[in-house]
Amino acid sequence: MSSGEKRIIKPGYHIRPKYDLHGFRERQTGDHKGHIAGELPLTPMIDMFSVLVIFLLMNFSSTGEIFYMSKAGITLPEASTSAQLASAPLISFAKGVYYLDAQTPAGKLISYEDRSENLQGIVQQLEALKREMQAAGPKVFNGQLNFQADENTPLLFVKRGMGAATSAGFTAINFVVKAD
Repeated sequence: MSSGEKRIIKPGYHIRPKYDLHGFRERQTGDHKGHIAGELPLTPMIDMFSVLVIFLLMNFSSTGEIFYMSKAGITLPEASTSAQLASAPLISFAKGVYYLDAQTPAGKLISYEDRSENLQGIVQQLEALKREMQAAGPKVFNGQLNFQADENTPLLFVKRGMGAATSAGFTAINFVVKAD
């Protein structure tokens, strides 16, 4: 360009800075580079809370019943009538082994396996648990015990487990079954 030629300049934003708010045009047109406050991702957050609420509703028990996890090899028998089980010591029988799962009044977990025919180890564990429950208070020990076995377990093995429980003083025996 020669010195005598004039360039045509496209007119730009004509409000002078003394009348312009800082960044007002950028905020109006969306031309600003950085976001000071990002948007909340509400849809994923609502989805996450919906899944959480459904999970909690499906796993919540107001009765305090424990969640029975079947041992390997146990298919629970079906019952025509049933009642909710209260949390109590649990004796399970699977593949020739008796298992005792219980919680002491102090919160200690007892997990014991017994392969013997007379179940002396389980009887000793239950007697110790009974003494501890009676020492914690008169209303703590109620003689409740839950028994869990496969639906095809011979009656002899069920009777052995029940005999061990009654000899230790646990006379209110409930059977874990599948309700309809």
